[in-house]
Amino acid sequence: MNKIATKSEIKFVKSLKLKKNRVKENKFIVEGLKNVQELLNSKYDVLDLFCTNTYVKLFNNYGCKLISKKELSVMGNFTTNNACLAVAKCMEVELDQFSNERQIIILDGIANPGNLGNIIRALDWFGFKHLICSKNCADFHNPKTLTASMGSFTRVTALYVDLESFLNNFSGDLYGLDLVGKSLNTFSSPNKCGFILGNESHGISPSILPLLKDRLTIKKYGSAESLNVAMSANILLYQLRSFV
Repeated sequence: MNKIATKSEIKFVKSLKLKKNRVKENKFIVEGLKNVQELLNSKYDVLDLFCTNTYVKLFNNYGCKLISKKELSVMGNFTTNNACLAVAKCMEVELDQFSNERQIIILDGIANPGNLGNIIRALDWFGFKHLICSKNCADFHNPKTLTASMGSFTRVTALYVDLESFLNNFSGDLYGLDLVGKSLNTFSSPNKCGFILGNESHGISPSILPLLKDRLTIKKYGSAESLNVAMSANILLYQLRSFV
């Protein structure tokens, strides 16, 4: 027989909606049927699982704790989540994991968690496993990031670094995606490369620009002022696959 979620458990899960509590506890929440199923099939350590009566049969092998739809919506960020929610342990990410990568995507101040989640999803689609983020990027474990990733967060790792220090010690060529520069569709390189995508409003940080070997741009054919950073990441990753 499945246990019923306690008030203290519900209160604790609610606290994980805040980044400071996720960092303190080294835990995060995952909402929705698809993302929870992806989580359960991943290498993550799932610590708790809550589900409604309607979905309990799907999770009988995982010791699911019963909860009402109303309580479930209070615990997380989904106002219409009628299925499940899980608590998982954050995964350790080390710089050594990136050492054999020939092409690395680097994010400089990507503030919108939805954009970050979409970039994670694109990395997964194109077969890239790793991501470097400046410390002022949106949180990888932000519920909005995880939702936008559509489960891809389970197959992509992100390392948050002091970006200037990381780039100064980077053993390869650095390129920035910008509104001006060499056309991306003509670019190729046999060398180890880092590709930097800048903040949605301000672009790449001025202090980082001198570290670039070159700037790359996505050729414009129409009149739009700019591309969303996640859209730019998709086009960049598609181009990079041509010479992986």
